[in-house]
Amino acid sequence: MKRLPVLAFITVCMILFMANCNKAKAFRSEEKKTVGNNISVERDTTAPLAQQLALFIDSICNRLNGTMIIARHDTILVQRASGYLQLFREATGYDTITYNDLARLRKQRENMVTMESLFDLASVSKQFTAAAILKLCSEEKLKLTDSLCKFYPNLPYKNVTIKQLLTHTSGIPEYFNFDFNLYDTTFFIDNEQLIRVLEQQRFPQMFPRGTRFKYVNTNYAILAAIVAKVSGHPFEYYVRTKLWEPAGIKDARFFTEIVGISPVDLLHHAPVEKGQEYVIAYPMKSMSNKPVARGHWRSGALAQYDRLNGILGDKGVYTSAEDLIKWTNAFYIKYKILPKEWVDQAISIQNRLNNGKQPKEGYGYGVRLENKEEHGFVVYHGGLWDGFHNLWLYRPSDGLQIVFLSNFYNRAHSGKSNEIINFVDSLSHR
Repeated sequence: MKRLPVLAFITVCMILFMANCNKAKAFRSEEKKTVGNNISVERDTTAPLAQQLALFIDSICNRLNGTMIIARHDTILVQRASGYLQLFREATGYDTITYNDLARLRKQRENMVTMESLFDLASVSKQFTAAAILKLCSEEKLKLTDSLCKFYPNLPYKNVTIKQLLTHTSGIPEYFNFDFNLYDTTFFIDNEQLIRVLEQQRFPQMFPRGTRFKYVNTNYAILAAIVAKVSGHPFEYYVRTKLWEPAGIKDARFFTEIVGISPVDLLHHAPVEKGQEYVIAYPMKSMSNKPVARGHWRSGALAQYDRLNGILGDKGVYTSAEDLIKWTNAFYIKYKILPKEWVDQAISIQNRLNNGKQPKEGYGYGVRLENKEEHGFVVYHGGLWDGFHNLWLYRPSDGLQIVFLSNFYNRAHSGKSNEIINFVDSLSHR
């Protein structure tokens, strides 16, 4: 047998090494990478279901500007990232930048959406607020039957309970509809300011507590303030240390951390006049090492930050699609945050009215619930805010998860979850 020359021998070894690496990559979904209490996710793009699903996803997501993931339990089957952090499609929101300059800015590498990009979850954030409340309940620091007057005795909604806030049956009016001139700030409005306005204006309830279901963001803004008051820590700190860290979520941020909210932050932004609805503000890069998406309206125009962005609990979380997969596995599947009995409550119908009737829309704690013959029982929530358009969905029966995060409200993924579930189920039955 002839001996290979040294260079040829090294080349053969490198080929064999790369082949083994590729083989290891193909089967890495079989490896377990969970460290301590942190939840990791695996990727299996080699399975027949994943390969066929990928082709299907490419056919329906060609207009998506954002990220999406389809997973089963902690295994990612398909993931996609497409489009731009900022569209730069027209000068609205960019002063007098020319069309050619906008095109140049759009195509910069650092403006490309990646799977690490952070998106404003909008109302998908509500499940974190609900989980924080349930965490405090599990520690016997508050009760679902506690009334609002226990925490804020000056509010006029004294007999409203924690549970009624969680289930949108409180009758408290929607703060989105309040006049901006009621606030005394020239920057972003926060939760405590909102509560002061509620105390001062004493808006009447839309209906007696527990007699109707009406989805209202004020409920979850008040809940976030209660979390801070009961825990003795800022809402952001409590969610990060008690919910995200045990789930292995490291890069999620709140709007108040990404853009800033304190008076000193005015140095980084253009001050606004009292009553002005939107604020020209910019992310503070020091607060996150991940790319942050900006929202866009259907026209493609940049959505300036709403002054209500400083109010948390109902919205305000920025994170990635993969972090939502980690969260689903940690909270809903592996019970790393709360015991099973509390999680079961969160994904059970909780918005029954005083008369025992069930509203048409099923709601648990921070999540919507639906049970259809063709899909089975699913837990989900959408999110629409300042040009962001999101969907998070989880099916407990088989661990199926669907996440769409988009910073362009062009309805690219509207109705696509049903198609995806149908396709997954058709493959499973073949």
